[in-house]
Amino acid sequence: MLSRFARVVAALTLLMLAACVENAASGSSAASDFIVVGDFVAPQGVVRLDSSFGFSLYRGEAGTPTEQRAFSIGRAVGFLVTDTIVDRLRTLGYDAVSTSNPNPAGSGYRALIVSGTFRTIDEGQRRRVGNEHSAVIADIAIKAELPGGYVQPVQSFTVDSRNAPRVQADNGATKRESGVDADATNVGAEIARVVGEVARRNNWLPAKR
Repeated sequence: MLSRFARVVAALTLLMLAACVENAASGSSAASDFIVVGDFVAPQGVVRLDSSFGFSLYRGEAGTPTEQRAFSIGRAVGFLVTDTIVDRLRTLGYDAVSTSNPNPAGSGYRALIVSGTFRTIDEGQRRRVGNEHSAVIADIAIKAELPGGYVQPVQSFTVDSRNAPRVQADNGATKRESGVDADATNVGAEIARVVGEVARRNNWLPAKR
């Protein structure tokens, strides 16, 4: 645990030093720093389907093959997670985008790059609305791409929807999504919170308004 903490601190220190060097050399930054959210990977076998339904709620097609249902649910959950991360980071003022490009920022800008792999996407029991016992668990990696194309690992962590804070609606009430939809939203919000903290500690420049 201490070794992992030391690596994270060292990485953050390197980023802050790089930012200072960059700002001193240029006098001021010409553009905001990016935060890029890549596609989340759902390896084969991580999706646990609710066998009580014989059709896919995402496709609305009776008799959809199990593999196709699992793939569709994995894609839907991945989209909800990345969309929530980007939306939350933009609300915090950062220039956040989602992309499939493995080298999104190029060599001219600083960018935090967020990627993830799902450990579990469990539908639970969808007939028990509000008490599905569903779950989404994801391993997250944050890296920093510095000018010149150098990539530095910053932080890695795991988010489990069963332990993540529940997302609140604008009026303060808990959002009405349930099952893996709610799990994906909660996971995305927690990832955005951590990424936002990393960006703040490293003086990541917000988007210009």
